[in-house]
Amino acid sequence: MADRICSFRGKYGFLSNMTTAVFEWDGRTYRNSEAAFQSSKSLDPKERDSFCELTGVVAKRAGRKVNL
Repeated sequence: MADRICSFRGKYGFLSNMTTAVFEWDGRTYRNSEAAFQSSKSLDPKERDSFCELTGVVAKRAGRKVNL
């Protein structure tokens, strides 16, 4: 039977949105997918730019304050 993934920590931590994985999306370079996800809540280019260098945890917190 295959392993079930019950958490994105430990062995499966690399699957987390918080994991550092630098990539480019929509003309911006992000440090992790959580930052890209949170930035996508806004249409304001400056606000979206502000997420590019954030860690996943900080981006998630900042995403709660985004002007939707």
